[in-house]
Amino acid sequence: MKSRFAIMLACAITSSLLGCSAKQPAFDPLHVVAGKVQRAGTPLAGGFLRFNPIPDKQEFIINSSVGADGAFKLTTVRTTDSKGERRPGAPAGEYSVVYTPDSPDQTAANPITLPQKVVIEAKENTLTLEVPAR
Repeated sequence: MKSRFAIMLACAITSSLLGCSAKQPAFDPLHVVAGKVQRAGTPLAGGFLRFNPIPDKQEFIINSSVGADGAFKLTTVRTTDSKGERRPGAPAGEYSVVYTPDSPDQTAANPITLPQKVVIEAKENTLTLEVPAR
């Protein structure tokens, strides 16, 4: 009787775990996206970029930190992935882009939505993003 209960419990736990992992949204094909962030032709040092798909796909976060030379390289992660599996690139499509400058106080950081939309194509993409003056 105890072994039957143990087997049923093991099956329930296994089914539960497999069911949870099966609910993860699949990654669309991802394409390399890299480039520079600048203002008035001058690279911006540091900060953070977030690419928001149009239409929105809340199950994924597509973002990158910005290097001291203004360089970035996008990665994609599932919002529901507790392991934080981050993959290089982004799905093809149209995006709005938000740049958040570096700030010692993250509560004081003022994100800037870029006025232009960005299209990522099903190929390697090299972008130059122009951040407007404040």
